Amino acid sequence: MRLDELESDRSTEFEPDAADGSTPSEADDIDRTGPLSDLAAAVDERRDAAGDDADPNGIDFDELFDREDAAALDRDRLWERLENDDAPAASPRDEEREIREIETDGYCHQCEHFASPPTVACTREGTDILDMPALDRFRVADCPVVLEDEALEGRE
Repeated sequence: MRLDELESDRSTEFEPDAADGSTPSEADDIDRTGPLSDLAAAVDERRDAAGDDADPNGIDFDELFDREDAAALDRDRLWERLENDDAPAASPRDEEREIREIETDGYCHQCEHFASPPTVACTREGTDILDMPALDRFRVADCPVVLEDEALEGRE
């Protein structure tokens, strides 16, 4: 067998349309057999159901989003509010909280209530990590573990 005969056999072997001389539309009508025949049939059905006016990728973008009217914003008024708005005063609740600065290794990183990375938070209700002033320090509010340790050490 010559090289050109091998190439022609190989091209018809992997191209079913060329092997039997059928056009692509006729090949779509054949019954699919093989390991992924059910998937191929489902794709064919979906393609046929979409019709001619569907997106070539099969995506109808109008169905993906809901259209809603957005109110027009007055940019000048918005910037004026942002520039003139003073920082909100601390709420009375913030003034009542027990806030401490602690070492992260001694408390938070070993605590069961410390959130999974990359989140830096306390999952215990009523306790918050407010700030990270240094890599090894947190400012925490109302942490019962810290308050209990302080009470045991007698340094409130």
